[in-house]
Amino acid sequence: MRLAWAGMWRRRGTATLAVMAIAIGASVASALLHVSRDVGDQLSHELRALGPNLLLVPDTLDGGTGGATLGAPGAFLPERAMRERLRAAGIDHAPQLVVIARANGQSVPVIGTDLAAARRLHPAWRVEDGDGATLIGRRLAERLGVSPGGRLVLEGAGGRTRTLPVGARIEAGGADDDAFWIPLAEAQALSGRPDQVSLFQARIEGGAPAAVRATANLERGGGARVMVLHALTDTEAGLLERMRRLMALVTAAALVAAGLCAFGTLTDLALERRRDVALMKSLGATRRDVIRLFASESLMIGLLGGAFGWLIGLGFAGIIGREVFHTSIALRGDVPLIVLGLSLAVAAMAGLGPIRLALAVEPAAALKGD
Repeated sequence: MRLAWAGMWRRRGTATLAVMAIAIGASVASALLHVSRDVGDQLSHELRALGPNLLLVPDTLDGGTGGATLGAPGAFLPERAMRERLRAAGIDHAPQLVVIARANGQSVPVIGTDLAAARRLHPAWRVEDGDGATLIGRRLAERLGVSPGGRLVLEGAGGRTRTLPVGARIEAGGADDDAFWIPLAEAQALSGRPDQVSLFQARIEGGAPAAVRATANLERGGGARVMVLHALTDTEAGLLERMRRLMALVTAAALVAAGLCAFGTLTDLALERRRDVALMKSLGATRRDVIRLFASESLMIGLLGGAFGWLIGLGFAGIIGREVFHTSIALRGDVPLIVLGLSLAVAAMAGLGPIRLALAVEPAAALKGD
């Protein structure tokens, strides 16, 4: 170790280049390892704007026992029982009861739901200022000529009527803009269907595998069928997988580049020390002694490069978190050990060439040449 340290100190410029080569590769590995733990959560957070990715509907719908359509007799779910299934599965959800009513002489799609849960499942909704007791779609408000703060008289089946305030206006960019969203209890009273809902919208994280598990749990017991919106779950799973694959490829490329740079630098260092190696051999140093000397140098370079790389990568991870995900990246306690292990592996591979070069030195020829 004394010989290795003395040799590196005398040629500290060359040794520093080797340390920096390892540090650059290690910094990329450190940054991406810190980000990788949070990238799934952060990406899922961004993709929540896509809305629900799972529907729980009566098993009589679309190919079920009766081939019924939404809102037809028998095509309803028991609210409390289905809520218990969803809660047991730990799935965020919002019930919907679809009612066709009349207001201002026009047919109006009315959706009874848990308004807070619906807004949580649809973060992309643009909700204008107003009372949140009800929500009205932008196109429906324009068609009926109403504005937030007014009141709307809804006429349901069987002569049932409900007078409700016109709350905040929403703009969703789809069919939701044509509906009047009211509390579920009000829609159940308007339609005369207590404890009944048309469907449940839900949001499940984890991509297609999680959706398959949720389907089995929710359909157990019968009475309901799960419809997975595969376009959304596949999009999430695909994006996450491509992100992780990209990070792995970038890390591997950085480590390979670091190894090549370190290999060239350590080879130059070995060439500069041919006379030292020849003198050691002439004084009785064995092949094992030469290997231990150069292995010790590679070990020190790997440790120093790994330590510096981890610190640099920690800073890069913070920048990635702020600029890409607009959040902080959690510090991972296992990353330093992983980065040091990778740095040592890269330094060991880079040191194989110099070791072979040192072992091939002939003392007589090297000393005579000097």
